[in-house]
Amino acid sequence: MYKIYPNVKKTSLGVGDFIIKEKFTVFFNKEAENVFTYQDNLNMFNLFPFLDLSANFGEKADIIITYDNSLNDEAYKLSVNEKITISFKTKSGIFYALKTFEQILKQAKEKITYIDIYDEADIKIRGLMLDISRNKVPKLKTIEKIIDMMADLKMNHLQLYVEGFSFEYKSFEKYLEIDGYITVEEYKELEKYASDRCIDLVPNQNGFGHMTKWLETDEFKDLAECPGGIYLWRRNRPASTLDPNDERSIELIEKMYSDMLPYSKSKYFNMNFDEPFELGKGKSKEICEKEGLGNVYIDYLLKAYEIIKKYNKIPMMWGDVLINHQELLKRLPEDMIFIDWGYDAAHPFDRNLKMLSDLNIKFMAAPGTTSWCSFTSRTSDWRENITNACMAVKKYDGYGVILTDWGDFGHLQFLPISYAPICYMGLYSWRMKEATYLSLKDYLNNYIFLDKSGIMAEVMLDLGNYYRFENNYGGNGTLTFYNFMWASLSSQEDEKINYFYSRIKDTVLNYKRFRLLRRLFNFKIEEIGMNEMDCEDAKLIESELYQTIKFIKMTQKINIAFNEEVELEKRIRYLEEVVASKDMIIDEQSRLWHERNKSGGFKESIALVNNFFDFASYLLEFLGRRGESYEI
Repeated sequence: MYKIYPNVKKTSLGVGDFIIKEKFTVFFNKEAENVFTYQDNLNMFNLFPFLDLSANFGEKADIIITYDNSLNDEAYKLSVNEKITISFKTKSGIFYALKTFEQILKQAKEKITYIDIYDEADIKIRGLMLDISRNKVPKLKTIEKIIDMMADLKMNHLQLYVEGFSFEYKSFEKYLEIDGYITVEEYKELEKYASDRCIDLVPNQNGFGHMTKWLETDEFKDLAECPGGIYLWRRNRPASTLDPNDERSIELIEKMYSDMLPYSKSKYFNMNFDEPFELGKGKSKEICEKEGLGNVYIDYLLKAYEIIKKYNKIPMMWGDVLINHQELLKRLPEDMIFIDWGYDAAHPFDRNLKMLSDLNIKFMAAPGTTSWCSFTSRTSDWRENITNACMAVKKYDGYGVILTDWGDFGHLQFLPISYAPICYMGLYSWRMKEATYLSLKDYLNNYIFLDKSGIMAEVMLDLGNYYRFENNYGGNGTLTFYNFMWASLSSQEDEKINYFYSRIKDTVLNYKRFRLLRRLFNFKIEEIGMNEMDCEDAKLIESELYQTIKFIKMTQKINIAFNEEVELEKRIRYLEEVVASKDMIIDEQSRLWHERNKSGGFKESIALVNNFFDFASYLLEFLGRRGESYEI
């Protein structure tokens, strides 16, 4: 039996073999030919070099493609016997059929055992949202690589998350950083590239919370709900939320929408509206107390909704605010799609989506790659998280699932860290089959890394579980990454040591765990060196993984410096190793960053790394000056 990814719905083998040719001639019956009249609809076949479309071969052709109106939109039938017959209803149906046939060809080599396949997706929308706004804006070729990966997995929905100035706003060109945004022409090019592969490129733009970049400007700072920002999660955060009662707030996002939405052909638009942290804590405090925070939120949302409908878009919104105001969900417009998001294994997708289903709210689920705030992702979490999201969407008949890939605190993780969860998402959202995770390694090694040694998938998944060896479970990130963040932030504080230690003292590694983690990473370094990858970016992936491990190891050396049970001489030596590695780490980070990403945003991101090393230097000096005591 052939291995087909994602798994097909129904398959049966026949008796006999079809002899493979170098090129297959193709015949469209009349109805199918009508579907593919326009050249735009034929572009997909450029992806399949085994097809010969140079002439009309009639019914003598090797492949007969027939239109079947009885099929569901993305469904297809593929039958291989004396001839190859493909039945479809939509462009995506035939595209997916040919993707399946392509895999069979690679495995069959000289002849194909007769086979009948019926296939369709378990979930309607199978998407990915890529953060292009936390310092890191990918190059076009990087996004195209992601689109190709998605196409092979039969995913059909892509969003590029925009906050700040990572899109070419024609009305706000003075705020755009050189080589730091997706241009309108690039967006159009990406939209076509995605469409040719049956992927809907959906515009995405925040307009309530996450507005820090806009509120940092003199022009818009007066629109902040709390101009002085907010103290949240044990640190001061700059203003990020618009004042919903200032008419200029809605005027601003109306102008932003006018700069983006006319260029999009998608029927959807993700307006976001998540995490308005300051709402009800500043200028809107009085009205929120009077009307209720949820009502104030919806009042502002409905103003934005009216603007969006002028562009004939179906709005999507993150559900973190209104999930806590179930009694108000009836105020949402009927076509609004509510997205329940959560990125840990324990996020209650089943509970939340059942509630939304009972209230007749259109909904989707958004699990995460967990790549952010982790360096390596969190394998056990994303596996459970994605599985639970897909199961709940299927169970309660939701619209679909969008896998999110964020870039919090400098977007320091490298793209390949997200390959495993993206692939699992593609495989499982198409076919929710038991033990799909067990086939993930085979898919990664044979279709992503092209690794003859079969090592790289295991390396990736194991690295993503290093957090299991930390002192306790942090949630939405690894304790090691949070140590990195606090070290970077501490360098800007007057009481540097106290600021850092007060935030990590309960998670200081014991020396046994520290040594165990060092052995784990040294073993993974050895494994990486044994790979036989043949993908075009094999050497780059190797370097990215080595750099990732260096970040983790040096951060854990900072952590162990606060373990007073370890000899002072050892702790000082670890810190000396960290400080000595600064130039090498920063030079390599610059090189790797610019391989896949535009240059805009790099200075801001690398500043966080420089701050980390500044803290390491200060800590080294402190240890030599003060000895072992960290009493606050």
